[in-house]
Amino acid sequence: MAADVSWQARARCGGVAAALFFGPDGERPAEREIREVRAAAVCARCPVRAQCLDYALRHSIKHGIWGGLNPEQRARERRRRAGRSHAA
Repeated sequence: MAADVSWQARARCGGVAAALFFGPDGERPAEREIREVRAAAVCARCPVRAQCLDYALRHSIKHGIWGGLNPEQRARERRRRAGRSHAA
């Protein structure tokens, strides 16, 4: 069964260059940080940010900015959610 991605039509990132959310190979750390801050700023104003993040977490997406979080931040969020579900 295909995932419902209808929320993407309302995403603030529509029409924004994908390079803002997915950096080039060999990107320097300082450049990556600047790009990710800019991408997260787009996400911060997005009406479907939560759906985007949930989608990335459910599908274990390893690259790019999704729901305002980079891959390392999503990994932490995934662990946090997993711990919360075990505690319930």
